[in-house]
Amino acid sequence: MKQKHENVTLSFPAELNALLHIRVTRRGISKYVANAVKKALEEDERKELMKLEKAYEESNKDQDRVEIVNDWKGLDTVDNIEGWEW
Repeated sequence: MKQKHENVTLSFPAELNALLHIRVTRRGISKYVANAVKKALEEDERKELMKLEKAYEESNKDQDRVEIVNDWKGLDTVDNIEGWEW
C-alpha cells in the first residue's frame, strides 16, 4: 500500500537551508526531512517513556503508597465478591 503524502511548507534559517542543499539533492529533501522528523519524534517518545519509568520506580519507593495499593489489590479478586450476583 502506498503511503499518503501531504505537502507542508517549512521555514528554515538561511544557513540551515544552505547546509541542507549541500548535503541532500533537491529531489531528496522531503525524504531527508521526513526521516529526521521521524527520528526526532521517536527520540522524544523514548525520553517520555524513560521519564515515566523513573516516575514508576520512584512511586514504588513510597512505602505508604505501596501499602495502600496492596490493601486495594485484595478487593479486585473474584474470590472477594461476597456473593454478589452479576
